[in-house]
Amino acid sequence: MSPFRDDRLTDRSCFSCKKMYLSKRFVFLLVIVAGILPGGSVVRAQPVEPYDIVLEGGRTMDPDSGFDAVRNVGIRGGRIQEITEAALTGRDVVVVSGLVVSPGFIDLHAHGQSNRANEFQAHDGVTTALELESGKPFLKHWLASRSGNAVINFGASVAQGTLRWMSMKRYQSQARLAEQIVRQEVFNKSRLEAVFQEIRAARYQILNAGETDFMIAKLGQGLEEGALGIGVPLGYYPKATRGEIFQVYAFAAGRGVPVFTHVRESGIVGIQEAISNAAITGAPLHIVHVNSMALGEIDVALAMVEAAQQQGLDITTELYPYTAASTALESTIFDPGWQDQKSISYGDLQWIATGERLTEETFYEYRKRGGTVIVHMMKPEWIEAGIRSPVSMIASDGMPFAPGAHPRSAGTFSRVLGRYVREWKTVSLMSGVGKMTIMPARRLERVAPGAHLKGRLQVGCDADITVFDPDRVIDTATFEDDLSFSEGIHHVLVNGTFVVRDGQTVSGVYPGKA
Repeated sequence: MSPFRDDRLTDRSCFSCKKMYLSKRFVFLLVIVAGILPGGSVVRAQPVEPYDIVLEGGRTMDPDSGFDAVRNVGIRGGRIQEITEAALTGRDVVVVSGLVVSPGFIDLHAHGQSNRANEFQAHDGVTTALELESGKPFLKHWLASRSGNAVINFGASVAQGTLRWMSMKRYQSQARLAEQIVRQEVFNKSRLEAVFQEIRAARYQILNAGETDFMIAKLGQGLEEGALGIGVPLGYYPKATRGEIFQVYAFAAGRGVPVFTHVRESGIVGIQEAISNAAITGAPLHIVHVNSMALGEIDVALAMVEAAQQQGLDITTELYPYTAASTALESTIFDPGWQDQKSISYGDLQWIATGERLTEETFYEYRKRGGTVIVHMMKPEWIEAGIRSPVSMIASDGMPFAPGAHPRSAGTFSRVLGRYVREWKTVSLMSGVGKMTIMPARRLERVAPGAHLKGRLQVGCDADITVFDPDRVIDTATFEDDLSFSEGIHHVLVNGTFVVRDGQTVSGVYPGKA
């Protein structure tokens, strides 16, 4: 094999990967030249240091460059060091013939942020799961709590929805108590539950000018602490004025960070408001779960996003491959008028604690109590249209782990590969993998430089890798049963460490990074 050639280096390879690779080849050339100069000593070949891990003989796919061929992958120090047809020596050689070796899947929208939730995500091929819709308040403390203790990579936006009530003068005592709890200075479960009851009315209240300024300052603090953007789940606090939200977009534009938004209402109007704010202010925008936002108008919503991109606007969107949503029954989503807005009724709601479908009587009983429901409100053709669109990414909107939780929490990515790629041929395998890897990585890389090394299977990039069987990969979680692991995901590596191997959880490893 020629030392001057690497089939993996293309014009679309990331700059850092090229720089690392070319510098090594330059040193190699100097050694050769020194060995043949007159009077120079002979350079003897040194033993090649074995790689930590070699993935041997897999179908290597990189949606960034379009590369798709059988190769061996050498991993050392948490990075991909070589991708080649030549045989490689490794301390741990894993034969992956007949399997796809792809970049690890990046989930931009995962509410499940515990290691129990991460285990199901990893078995779905996910190597990075981010909380970007709702975000995390007190981000610095949350990141510290996960550091060295995470199965997969993690991160979050700053939580505008939480910060808006914490900025209201009437809730300052509750805000201070919440901060104490997060800082672990105080922990009183019953008092914390009382705090949440006390602040529920905030979603129906309007910020005054001073409170809005205070909130904007807190958003800036969250960005300084490492937020990946601003989470604006606007549909859950309907009294936020258009002026308040416009100021948030203007602030995001000034800082060059994306807004991740659950739009104000179902249908096209809420999407138009978000796109308008982004276009006028210049804020980068990501619209979450376009399927459950646009509903029957999804074709129009996707056409608007595509047109915005053609105009040079930094606007993206995502969807999950299921016909049902999931949220808290006590939320504003089920305020009066929900049936007409979503064209559904009580029997379309499924109480996850028991799996039962609701009636008018149980709706009001459980809404008063509080808890999570699955909302059956979409049609298969809407989902198919969303996945077929060239502008859509895949993201799970996965819920925190709970028995009976929405199956998207465990099977989103495998479902796309098994149903929409293999069985229904809605998109190609390369396109499907790209929606889970390079597209979300590009969404992140302006605000998170580390994202340049994610979502790609290239020399020099992070060894976040998912190995799956394209003929068998499928989701197994259903709406009727508890969560279950997907099938056909053989191996998952996070920063060069196996977290799933031979389809089994590797216990006691926490390679995830912020």
